[in-house]
Amino acid sequence: MRKLNLGCGFDKREGFVNADRFPGCRPDMLFDLEQTPWPLQDSSFGHILLKHVLEHVGADFAAFTRVVRELYRVAAPGGTIEISVPDYRHDSWWADPTHVRAFTPMTFQMLSRKQNDAWIAARANYTMLSYMMDVDFEVVEASYVYDPLWWKKVESGELTQAQLKALGAQSWGVFNELQVRLRVVKAPA
Repeated sequence: MRKLNLGCGFDKREGFVNADRFPGCRPDMLFDLEQTPWPLQDSSFGHILLKHVLEHVGADFAAFTRVVRELYRVAAPGGTIEISVPDYRHDSWWADPTHVRAFTPMTFQMLSRKQNDAWIAARANYTMLSYMMDVDFEVVEASYVYDPLWWKKVESGELTQAQLKALGAQSWGVFNELQVRLRVVKAPA
């Protein structure tokens, strides 16, 4: 199984094709994710990692759509895509002027054909991104990483993990990252 580390920066990984647009990080492949098509073959990667990348691309919806379609194109059927993005309610998201797009778990659910079909049947008012972009990803897992300052409150016994999770759902700064694992749904080539 081939592995791809998109937008690797200086976090190059052994066993991965490390790709980035910044020559200074010396990636295996040098290309800009917003310039499509990518110089990669269809359905060629069973595992794709995007660690703090997606929040930097696709300032306009058309560009974001092209990036998501390319991600789908190069992913193998049944492949795994791991995504980490900063939580939009954390200072780390707002501090970086290169961040152009925020995400929640629902953003990734919108990329699921199965979820889109359920929403259509329920006449729900959500954007059917799977159909709009002609992609299909199933959310396998979506979880938040706690800000270390808040997690210390659990370690000290000041809060339980359940209390902190509830607080994170309504307060800013509790979560610093969203981690999502997707499965690629498409017929074998």
